[in-house]
Amino acid sequence: TWMGLSKAINDFRENILRLPRLSREQAHRMMNDTPHTYCWSPSLVPKPRDWDSKIDVCGFFFVNGAANREAQNDLEDFLKNSDQRPLYIGFGSMNVDDRHKIFKIVRDALEITQRRAVVSGSLVSDNFELPPNIFPCGDCPHDWLFQHVDGVCHHGGAGTTAAGLRAGLPTIIVPFFGDQFFWGEIVAQKKVGPAPLPVKNLNTQDLVKAIQFISEPQVKENARNISRKIRDEDGCLNAMNTFHHQLPLDAMRSDLESTYAACCTIPKYSLKISWPVAEVLLNANSITGDDLRPWNTKTWNSAESCKLRMLLRWRTSEDVPPYSDADCQLILTKFNDIVHRASHGLDRMFTDG
Repeated sequence: TWMGLSKAINDFRENILRLPRLSREQAHRMMNDTPHTYCWSPSLVPKPRDWDSKIDVCGFFFVNGAANREAQNDLEDFLKNSDQRPLYIGFGSMNVDDRHKIFKIVRDALEITQRRAVVSGSLVSDNFELPPNIFPCGDCPHDWLFQHVDGVCHHGGAGTTAAGLRAGLPTIIVPFFGDQFFWGEIVAQKKVGPAPLPVKNLNTQDLVKAIQFISEPQVKENARNISRKIRDEDGCLNAMNTFHHQLPLDAMRSDLESTYAACCTIPKYSLKISWPVAEVLLNANSITGDDLRPWNTKTWNSAESCKLRMLLRWRTSEDVPPYSDADCQLILTKFNDIVHRASHGLDRMFTDG
């Protein structure tokens, strides 16, 4: 996972968070302490009981908006040209080694089951002879197309699996590698599709049986039930909520004014403040730059035992705090009150002593 995501994570750390880049060893050691959110449906894979509270399962992410997109006229004609909806068959961006062989398996299975299908363009070639029950489809959003088909057969990518099940479609998964086998097993466990058919072993007989399986009324009902559960989940909202839930908010908030995150501390007053508040205090000569220290929201111990510091920096082009005069005065009043109470406490301590 780290090999696939390391560049994106390190670019985000370096360019947005202003944090050092992580080596593979550092990343692996920090994983146990890092909150995680898995973006799959708990209706399909509930959170295991032995997982830590730092780990959440929030639901699939969907981007709405393409569902009302108009399709090409010939595709719409094909979709409407029968009382029975077609199937969708496609393997996304997977590299099919022998397209002629796979296409022949698909063509023969559709002929035997007397079904029609919209077939992904990656599976057909210009020199293929297409029977009238097969329509080659180019770029078309799944959330639109899946409203118009009766079932799906695909490679088992997490996104395509989610889109098909959200649409309430019985699903055949032909995995190529990686987590596609996992999603194939989950689909079979939930009885919304047959056991996965690995592409290297795919044959006409097994695909015929799989198409017959997803045509059964009970399988279709199972898929509709899963669809209702997935639609009741809001993965994006849940992920946002769990992200905020995992934040150490008390440690992140500025003590004097909470609009901005605390980024520095004034040790002698045990105050953590934001850069805008620091600018107010510096401009009023209430503190000096020597009074400020960086504030560590959380300290991570890496493989090299170095400390990584999270500093959320704020600066405007003019370096002027984004507060009105009244807000600045309120901040200064709060600060002076804290200073007064601190000095009064010291005076009492020495007087009582």
